[in-house]
Amino acid sequence: MNRRYLVIALTAGLAAPAFGKSPEPTLEQLFKNPPQQAEPRVRWWWPGADVTEEELAREIAMLDAAGFGGAEIQALSPNTTPPISPTDAARVNLYAEPRFFELVKAAGEAARAHGMDLDYTFGSSWPSGGGFAIPPEKALVELTMAVTEVVGGQVDPIKVAVPDRTSRLGALGAFDARTRDPAVADWKTRFDALGKTVSVIAMRGTAPRFAEGERASPLSVPIKLTALRDITEPGKLETDEVINLTDKLAEDGSLDWKAPPGRWQVFVFRQYGSNMGAMGAAGQGPQLVLDHFDESAFAAHAARVGDPLGKNPVGIRSTFVDSLELMQDLQWSKDFLPRFRELRGYDLEPYLPFIVQPGWMAAWLEHYSPPYFEADDRQLGERVREDYRQTVSDLLFERFLEPWKEWNRQHGLATKFQAHGGALDQIRAYGFADIPETEDLVDGGDPLFMRLARSGAHLYGRELVSAESLVWKDRPYDVTPDEMRERLDLLFAGGVNSVNLHGVPYRYADDNWPGWHAFQPSPFALGFSTMLTETNPVWDGVPQLAHYAARTQALLQAGDPVVPVALYYGDIGYYVGIETKGAHDRPIETGLLGAGYDYDRINPDALSSARLQGTRLVSSGGQAYDVLVLPPVDGIPVEVAEQIATFATAGLPVFFIDHAPTRATGLKDAASGDCRVSNALAVAVAAGARTVAQADIASALAVAKVPANLAFVGEAPSGIAFVQRRDGDRTVTFLYNGGKTDISPAVAFGGKGALSQWDAMSGTITPLATTIGDGRAVVSPAILAGQGALLVQNPDTAARKVAASRPLGQIVIPADAWKLAVDGHAAREPFAADLGKVGLGDWRENEALARFSGIGRYSAAADLSTAWLKPRRRVVLSLGDVHDMARVTVNGVELQPLVSRPWRLDVTSALKPGRNEFQIEVRNVLENAMIADSGPYQKLAPISAGLLGPVQLELSGTK
Repeated sequence: MNRRYLVIALTAGLAAPAFGKSPEPTLEQLFKNPPQQAEPRVRWWWPGADVTEEELAREIAMLDAAGFGGAEIQALSPNTTPPISPTDAARVNLYAEPRFFELVKAAGEAARAHGMDLDYTFGSSWPSGGGFAIPPEKALVELTMAVTEVVGGQVDPIKVAVPDRTSRLGALGAFDARTRDPAVADWKTRFDALGKTVSVIAMRGTAPRFAEGERASPLSVPIKLTALRDITEPGKLETDEVINLTDKLAEDGSLDWKAPPGRWQVFVFRQYGSNMGAMGAAGQGPQLVLDHFDESAFAAHAARVGDPLGKNPVGIRSTFVDSLELMQDLQWSKDFLPRFRELRGYDLEPYLPFIVQPGWMAAWLEHYSPPYFEADDRQLGERVREDYRQTVSDLLFERFLEPWKEWNRQHGLATKFQAHGGALDQIRAYGFADIPETEDLVDGGDPLFMRLARSGAHLYGRELVSAESLVWKDRPYDVTPDEMRERLDLLFAGGVNSVNLHGVPYRYADDNWPGWHAFQPSPFALGFSTMLTETNPVWDGVPQLAHYAARTQALLQAGDPVVPVALYYGDIGYYVGIETKGAHDRPIETGLLGAGYDYDRINPDALSSARLQGTRLVSSGGQAYDVLVLPPVDGIPVEVAEQIATFATAGLPVFFIDHAPTRATGLKDAASGDCRVSNALAVAVAAGARTVAQADIASALAVAKVPANLAFVGEAPSGIAFVQRRDGDRTVTFLYNGGKTDISPAVAFGGKGALSQWDAMSGTITPLATTIGDGRAVVSPAILAGQGALLVQNPDTAARKVAASRPLGQIVIPADAWKLAVDGHAAREPFAADLGKVGLGDWRENEALARFSGIGRYSAAADLSTAWLKPRRRVVLSLGDVHDMARVTVNGVELQPLVSRPWRLDVTSALKPGRNEFQIEVRNVLENAMIADSGPYQKLAPISAGLLGPVQLELSGTK
């Protein structure tokens, strides 16, 4: 029974057929008719509560017709030009008021009627917070630091820098009229009252050296954390004498202390409430980010934005929390010091100077820099930072994620969460959510980064791996369907099997074409893509892209993932280079993939709860791995080391790259912990665990007979990535070409079955020439640069040869034989014209079309002889270069739209002997029509548009 029909039937109270349980659909059935869960989803931006039930219902129907299985409601404050009226703004800011929840209910009911469901963002925009529910006392808390160098033995009074509350363009900025509400007149004063000196500490030592090369001195400006800079050389502190001066500090920074001889660093740590605002949030009152380390702040927020949904809201699948992106100088809570003592077993205060490390704590643009200060015992600082970061992670789980998940359970909803952008155990956090979600804005859609979300899903037993998809910074209007297809393939290669496109704006301000885009250019930034809306000419290609995604995801959700390698990851947080002190090449991950081994990153939490099944490592979520590999890490939790020893003794292959861990993580009982780690890993080595060089890990796995997913005959192509699943006795592989050139690599798969290539764009299945021998099947699929190939191996299909098609003829339709008529917008104004014979070429070179966006209808004719239409012959129409999509009609027969390379289409069935009429309808993206002579839109750049050709008919056939 079709899943969508079943949802409608159950909702309407109809009985399902009584003929018993239906068999599981075959891969072919899933490919032909993907279930609703396999259909792509879309972020649906609402201008706060300024929406209507009628338009919501219309847009749900529009999304359904376009092939989407659901949408994610994200209400925010619209950034429009010209600005909206005060009356409209008032409706926008009814977000989280009773009227807003009436609208959410109407949207959910409309979605259910179409067999769809919705995700609901748990707060307006991101991060979570906003409204009168989050006053200063429940806002995010930060710790900030200032350090002053003091030369001891002098008689002059000492005055040290005291850090101010961080200055941000925050929720209490003067530009937001909501901050002038009399009800919040005292909020700034209340923020100031929250300031509290946590600690003043003096230690002998040197100041750090910054990237610019200077070193702090008594004559220089004291270091303040709010002016954080990268470090080239940490300061060095002596830990034998730590002097607590907290009760010696006056409000003006005067310090009642006579420094003993020597060079001292005096640290002042102060705690403040942060006026960080939820970005672009709609609603009443200021939009402060809630304190994610205070469960009462979450409860207040949930009461405002969640409780009015009620239990089991119709048509709502989950609540969604976006990437955390918490802007704190140092992550902190009001009770951090006592809670740290409870969790880690010692007092953090004397070691506070060691926790500051720029880059790691950033909400955006995380990167590597050495810490500000190290101890004379270098390991001490690293151990303290490990404990601090683990505590931050523990508190985020304890006081935000766990209460949020419990709230959802009580309300019959799932959780969908982006675990990146936060200082927490990201793999555990992804797996903690019912639907882990990654995104492709990070590092341009990095498939190795996206594997973290997939790893969390596999380790903790989650079926779906979602992704905020098709996001490019500074490109609000110019992303083409071909680029969208490329990015979808990159996402699939990163382990995503449920894309959530970014996104569709509610139809708003449409008297100013093309209407509202939630991330359109502003005086501050050029915005983000992608504006998927009916006013974008390439919307016509969205159903084709949606079908492509649905067919691919149907296969990537089927069966079970095949991942032979569990690759250890022990850090809190993530950015490229976190494990390698800033090196970005990640040779271990790329080397494994190049050698045909897929991997998941396994964190200490998942490893501690794993078990062995035979000699395979099985996570609590049921994912099985053939081998455990540890990258070169120094510290590892004692419990993990002892678990590794147990696994190795029971037969699990274990490999240490370059060296085994040498110590325990954390500071408490460090000597004892180090001894336990050393002993445990000695047991593992005695049981067969091996240390291998980084360059040799793939060959070591092969020698150990760890089965690879596949193997390249010869050198692996650059930029290769893949994912693989096994459905019954068949294997599905998505193989991605991340290189710059088209390839046809020889790829070997285990077993004796032949392979076929499944074209998710056309829905066709084509046998591949397969050579079978020596226990493997070898094929050479053609994969264009930036695209992927969906390959299915069937063990029951014998080796086969596929008859090669040979070229038999070619007809070029001259560039000047085409007529062109256009209909759309030029410089944002309606524009239509019959341009007659203009020839093929870039619209930018035609004065009338240089700033045009819309539809261009090309028409021409060509004569064919009967010899072209003989049996076993095939005629392909090649369009050459297209910007940005095309619909082809031949003799009145409309064919499948073309939205991506190759711009080629089999037109055999539509041809006839003699004269044939061709119409090619080309649509370009919005960019060229959006360029302005002033304001932020003048920063947009013109891009290629139209049909550039050459257009030709190509005849081929077999003997």
